[in-house]
Amino acid sequence: MAVYLLILSLSLFWRECRLAGIEIKYLIGKVPDRYQWLPLVRLAIASLFFSIGIFRIFYYLLSFIVPSFVELILTEKRSSSILIAALKSFSPALYYLQLALDNYVITPVFVAFFVISIPLHRCAAKWGNITGIIAMCLLWGTFAYKYFITMIIFILIAEILYVKTRSLLVVIIFTMLQNISFTVWNLSYKIFFADNQTGSTLEIFRSQIQLGVLFFALSAPWVIGFIYKNWSVLKGPLPYFANAAEAEKIKADSET
Repeated sequence: MAVYLLILSLSLFWRECRLAGIEIKYLIGKVPDRYQWLPLVRLAIASLFFSIGIFRIFYYLLSFIVPSFVELILTEKRSSSILIAALKSFSPALYYLQLALDNYVITPVFVAFFVISIPLHRCAAKWGNITGIIAMCLLWGTFAYKYFITMIIFILIAEILYVKTRSLLVVIIFTMLQNISFTVWNLSYKIFFADNQTGSTLEIFRSQIQLGVLFFALSAPWVIGFIYKNWSVLKGPLPYFANAAEAEKIKADSET
């Protein structure tokens, strides 16, 4: 069902772009020549660890203020475990296949178009680059309020990658890498941490605060450093207009 919804959404989007005279190829862009993929892999892993660290530190502190709310969120996360969900499914093999298709193909493409690319150009055209991107981060962070900071960091990194490379394909691959990293973490946590702990969900979570601090300390220099070094990129031309200008220049050069 998710595949059909994605195809339908992209088809409608493509039709509206044609009617409006928008070239989708300028929105997508091309992967830069000789692009360094290894730093992108490190960034995806670091951003995941940063998100886990932030989540654990924030909700650890919040658990002493509103413990019932935090326990509810933790219970929901535990029930969404891949292994538990697979056991409850009709066919674990089909569940894993669907999960891989959703997480590593459908979600990255959908996020790239409808969360990153289109809102960026709309918001930036209305409020300017920086204000528009900040508004986007707050908007999506509000929708995913349980993971507010995590969502803001993801959106910000994805926007920097998009504006810097002018390629939506890089954003898709980054999202895919982060989702793969999350799957590995989900399975590793279940095997090495969750199964070895006794007590309530909240007690186990509080006892593992060192894990959150460690993840934050290891990943913060990578994530914060990346955002700081590339912040000025967001002030430049948006990918669609930069790609269109480059195409026009190449066309003009070929005619002379």
